[in-house]
Amino acid sequence: MKRSYFISLFFYSLLSLFLLTANSLVAADLTQQRQLFLNALQAVKARNMASIEEYSAQLEGYPLNYYLRYYLISNRLKSASSEEVLEFVDSYGDSFNGNKVRQEWLQRAITQNNWAGYLYAYQPQKDVALQCYYLYARLMTGTPASQLFEETKSLYLVKKEQPSACEPLFAAVLYNSRDMQNNALLWQRIRLVMQAGKVTVANQLANRLNDADKQWLRLWQAMHSNPSAMLSSFNQPDVNLARDIIMHGISRLADKAETFNQALQYWEDFQQRYAFSVEQLGEMQRNIALASAKQDRADALQWLTAVNKNYLTKEITETRLKIALQRQEWIAIADFITELPSDERDSLQWQYWLARALEQTHGKTNEGQTATSIYQKLAKERDYYGFLAADRLGVAYDVTHHPTQFNANDERRLMKRVGFQAAYEFYQLGMILEARREWQYITDNMEARDQAIAAALASRWKWYDRAIFTAAKANSYDDLEVRFPLAYYQELVTGARNQEVDLSWVYGITRQESAFLHEARSGAGALGLMQLMPATGRHVARQIGIPVKSNADILYIDNNIALGTAYLKEMLDYFNGNYMLATAAYNAGPGRAKRWAQNNGCLPADLWVELIPIDETRTYVRRVLFYTSVFDARLNQQVRPLRIALNPEHCLVNSAELEKNTKASGS
Repeated sequence: MKRSYFISLFFYSLLSLFLLTANSLVAADLTQQRQLFLNALQAVKARNMASIEEYSAQLEGYPLNYYLRYYLISNRLKSASSEEVLEFVDSYGDSFNGNKVRQEWLQRAITQNNWAGYLYAYQPQKDVALQCYYLYARLMTGTPASQLFEETKSLYLVKKEQPSACEPLFAAVLYNSRDMQNNALLWQRIRLVMQAGKVTVANQLANRLNDADKQWLRLWQAMHSNPSAMLSSFNQPDVNLARDIIMHGISRLADKAETFNQALQYWEDFQQRYAFSVEQLGEMQRNIALASAKQDRADALQWLTAVNKNYLTKEITETRLKIALQRQEWIAIADFITELPSDERDSLQWQYWLARALEQTHGKTNEGQTATSIYQKLAKERDYYGFLAADRLGVAYDVTHHPTQFNANDERRLMKRVGFQAAYEFYQLGMILEARREWQYITDNMEARDQAIAAALASRWKWYDRAIFTAAKANSYDDLEVRFPLAYYQELVTGARNQEVDLSWVYGITRQESAFLHEARSGAGALGLMQLMPATGRHVARQIGIPVKSNADILYIDNNIALGTAYLKEMLDYFNGNYMLATAAYNAGPGRAKRWAQNNGCLPADLWVELIPIDETRTYVRRVLFYTSVFDARLNQQVRPLRIALNPEHCLVNSAELEKNTKASGS
């Protein structure tokens, strides 16, 4: 028995040694391949085609060999045979650079009128010209124009200029249709572009009008340029086009505060002379209401309330709800929400405010019980408004982690895709721009489930920003490890401890600012994990004694966290420990946050956040406060309520205290 045991142990040890050796050889082989590829990039840079060809032969089977094949074929794409190009597209088209070759091939097929070849290689494209040619290719290969009418019409009826490449399609499918022969479609498009102020595009469309219709367009353009003068002398026949032109001019006048009342007078006068349709009356009512709201007129809410429900738009509903919230008109808020389309009405945001309105108007009886029921339903959601509802009920948040479910076969299936392999390899080599391009292309062309799996894999690779963005793209919100990774843990712990600020809050800020992309640079110039503007970084560096000579010093991870957490502490002290204001200040600056606090300081805290006037900052504050509570759970801390709270004695802040802090900080 002992002998048998030792024989088994010997073979087990031998198998383990074999597997270990095999794995080591694979790792060594991959390391070699990566080095060969990096050498090949030098040949690419030198445009040494012979060397690139040699490297490609040695790298057969390596994921980024496709990139070398792409470079070789792109260098002679015009002379390559159709068979060679299509073979490349068939093999590598499922990738960023493979799609670039596809697009080149599509352009060649267009010049050769090779419509069957175009359809063979086509995959859905963002380029509008290629979309138009796709429909045209279908027409040229036998699809009846009637079957392409609706798709073509959707490309035609837009507010902007479309590529000239679309004209053959429009001519073949639309221009001979009944709708175009009576100019109905053409005027529909002219109306769109004129409302958008695209006068030049309207001039181009005028080429298809007869002389009489061109005169109408000239009147419309004159009304656009000088509505007051045109309306004072307008005396055209009572036809639909004349009424459209009148409405355009009155809307232009209403948009300016100094001519708003003049617009109202003209509208009253012209209704006596012209038989505006029900649709035109509803549209004009909506335009005037929006103009009154933009000018913050005292009667704006009355105008907005009067808009017929058949002519409500998202802009109208959001505007009137915002004004009603600002004025705490709770009955109007409830009425407005019930008039929303069902998909908007059922959103977490408006369900929360419906419950708040019912609670304010009915307390805890009758309809007030409905408010409680809505809160109970919302409190099950892992969302800012779900957490607000839980706070109203005094119950715990739902912060349960549900990992993305997938198996080894799912992973292998994704890793077989050329673009996915390429994204991974580029990322491992530190070629981040190339990696992102591949990742963006491949995940844009995935089903939601595969996007969720891709996000989980990216998180495993510590590619946190791609994981976070791809999970959002997939509407995959339950995997908290993917969405809220404890990235740069030791560095963030150190920064938070040194400044004595809440670690969960630091994580919430960093998650929102950069999604943990340490080399992030915003369009405005903000830098690093905590997205510091260079001037702010230098200001804080002087205060805490960190030498900063260049932007690279601010980007350096340890410096960035030290500077970011110090600035958070400065904002928190400036606003007397108020997380709402400190968070708003981190995004929009302390001056704006102070002004909002002084203007709206005595509003309920949830309402204060909802009425932050800058869309970006409003979204930012909601997200950061929500993320902060989720990171409480991720850090195994007690999950505290959302950091929205009023100063019980002085509403949000004490104005005198703010003035003192302003002078002390020099802000």
